[in-house]
Amino acid sequence: MSEQLFISNQAQKHVQAYIDYKNIVGDDDGGKLMTDKEFEAYKKKVAESRKNHLYVYWVNIKGYDCKAIGPESMCFCGHRFKGHNFDNVKTKNVNCKTAKCKCKLFDYVPVYGSNDCKCLCKHSYNLHDPVSRKCGRPGCVCTKFSSKFTCNCTYPYDDHMTTIENRDERLAQGKSVDPGWMANNLTAGIGGLNSFTSMVNDVYELEYRSLMQDPNKKQCIIEDLRSKDNGEIRKKNAKNNEISALDLFLKSHKYALNSKEISINNKFNKISLK
Repeated sequence: MSEQLFISNQAQKHVQAYIDYKNIVGDDDGGKLMTDKEFEAYKKKVAESRKNHLYVYWVNIKGYDCKAIGPESMCFCGHRFKGHNFDNVKTKNVNCKTAKCKCKLFDYVPVYGSNDCKCLCKHSYNLHDPVSRKCGRPGCVCTKFSSKFTCNCTYPYDDHMTTIENRDERLAQGKSVDPGWMANNLTAGIGGLNSFTSMVNDVYELEYRSLMQDPNKKQCIIEDLRSKDNGEIRKKNAKNNEISALDLFLKSHKYALNSKEISINNKFNKISLK
């Protein structure tokens, strides 16, 4: 039987306060908690740069924002985005803050959990120099990292790049920025996470919009959500003819396979790779 831990309401407030503190400060305290006075001064110091923070994305050659970079996103240097100077909004010099790290600018590498991103030389990205990209494994003749990794957009790793933009640059291109409710958000390394949908790959968001614009497909999903095997919240959404991203995610396999467009991957395969 699993053990359960119960804490008082007062203790819960302290836990939440610590979580909020770490979300704002990250590793900038050097492992030593700031005093209340230091914490308030720190928040004032970073307020302006995080209000107009840098928007960081992993973009393919077609211009799709395939991956929105957040605090835990990994850089080629082996350190997270939150460990970089993401508050350098004016210079966009998002270099690594880790001592002795040679990384000059954050460059996303697609690793998830224990998964690795390997080079064509069959060695991990973390065995390659973060600047020259040359493999450091003894005896390996690899001079530059290149990978077979393929994104959900169907383009390979080498057809992607990390873009770092400010708010004005994104607005000028008609791209999304933070909604009003995030105006006072001070989260460290928020990067490109400006909505819940930004946490999924761009191709899925495009598919979602496509389905919602087709009245027939939308009605089919609504009818399916009204079935008895769905939860009360989703049945309520269906009753009001509303569909959430979660609803679609839980049912997407069915509609992708039954739709005339077959699936996300097949639809994108129709795009010329020239």
